[in-house]
Amino acid sequence: MEGPQLRRGYLGGNRQDRMTAHLAAFFLAAITLLSLSSGLAGPSGLATNAPAAIELGDQYGVARRLTFPATKLTVITIADRKGSDQVDGWIEALTSRYDGRIDLRGIANLAGAPGFVHDRIRKKFQEKHKHPVMMDWSGGVCDQLGNTPGLANIIIVGSGGEIRGRFAGAAVQPLLGKVITALDQALLPKP
Repeated sequence: MEGPQLRRGYLGGNRQDRMTAHLAAFFLAAITLLSLSSGLAGPSGLATNAPAAIELGDQYGVARRLTFPATKLTVITIADRKGSDQVDGWIEALTSRYDGRIDLRGIANLAGAPGFVHDRIRKKFQEKHKHPVMMDWSGGVCDQLGNTPGLANIIIVGSGGEIRGRFAGAAVQPLLGKVITALDQALLPKP
């Protein structure tokens, strides 16, 4: 008597309930496999490929465009207001080591900034940053690339548009070493 009760109880009773549960599990597994194999979402739900094109205006009102495939490895820094204090350390560390070998781009995550302060924010960026910084007023591009709020985000994108690494935090050890290792490996000549 114990055997049949244990067997019936594992998925809730009758044969129709078990078949429904098996079908639901099958479809869930199929959807998960499709999303993983499509290159659009990884196990954590983050994109595994950068969008084919990113176009945002910079602090000077100039439209900046990033397209993939690209001729160089691209490193994108993303930061919101709180994480912006960490960006300069990354720019300094990466340009001193990789100047000319990578395309370094910055995106400011300005989601939530009301429209009436946009001009004031642009002027502050113009005063602080002479290099172009792409302004993501909606936060959509930053979310799509994978953005950890409150920290500087480093996204390494291969020339084909594949995301090779995501890191978040200040440019200090051990994180700086991990980013350098990932970049050095990504820059190795392909056999």
